[in-house]
Amino acid sequence: MHSKENYFKINHFINYYCDALKCAVGEFLNIDDDKYCDFINCLNIEEEKVLTELAVLKNLEAGVKNLYLKVKNFNVGQSILEKYNLNGYIIVSANVLENLPTSALTGNRLILEIESILNYNVSQLSKIVDFVARTDSKVLINLGQDLEELGKIVNLYNRSPVEILEDFGFLDRDCFIKGLNFIDKEDQKILKNYNTFLIFSPSSDGYEGKGAINLYNFIYNDLKFGFSSGNCYNIDMLAEARLAKLNTNNLMYDVSLVSDEVLLNSICLQEDLNPITTKIELDLPIKNLFENKIIIHQENLESLKVMAKEIIKKVKEKI
Repeated sequence: MHSKENYFKINHFINYYCDALKCAVGEFLNIDDDKYCDFINCLNIEEEKVLTELAVLKNLEAGVKNLYLKVKNFNVGQSILEKYNLNGYIIVSANVLENLPTSALTGNRLILEIESILNYNVSQLSKIVDFVARTDSKVLINLGQDLEELGKIVNLYNRSPVEILEDFGFLDRDCFIKGLNFIDKEDQKILKNYNTFLIFSPSSDGYEGKGAINLYNFIYNDLKFGFSSGNCYNIDMLAEARLAKLNTNNLMYDVSLVSDEVLLNSICLQEDLNPITTKIELDLPIKNLFENKIIIHQENLESLKVMAKEIIKKVKEKI
């Protein structure tokens, strides 16, 4: 049994994808409802700032130091990350490419997100990859979120999802891939030839019924990956790693298949890891890890939650 002193050495996590608005309102509003898109579209900039700040504070409270934040407007995300001196990136939809502010084009925090290959035609995909190459930006692609989408992609291009990305040249860029529940071993072998980074969202995928990820082949193929909170309103990076481990070990019928050290390396900033901390067992109760955790900006967090409820109430009256 390790001493508590060792547990507290891990307090700086990486969250590779957090949808700010879904994180902020998810505990008060059904984000799966058909009217959620209408809700998002009705938000003004000031309301979006409040909700984005709430999401960022939730991450800070959970010990996240490096945050990849999905936002509607780039400048909103950038201002909130800078306000709290957080490292990371601002993720915006690739469909706003024409309206990106100068600050997005001149900085190094931009990640363009392709929500689904099906949402963009060949010309648009080519334009995105050209922009990424020209500006040395990063791109994130959601790939095969469910079997129905995967089937439509294969039928449309007569190629596997990863082969499509390879053909367009996305894999030659600074590329992140999210939503890998249904890609096969052959696609994973292709990814070995590139410097692509994979993002898993175990809790979010579980809530949304997108299937359990099996990490074994990704680890076997020595692919780089990390974890995210996805669309969840509750931020807990240790829980994400633990769920991924349980899913993989259950699917492979081997409780010792995935080591805690590999998973800790994927959720913690390397500067905060040392041989002591990597011995922590993910199966330990989380209260043992955060029993004496300092609550960051607690008053501001509760105040923003009250404001979020008021915003939700106000906007719902409009729709």
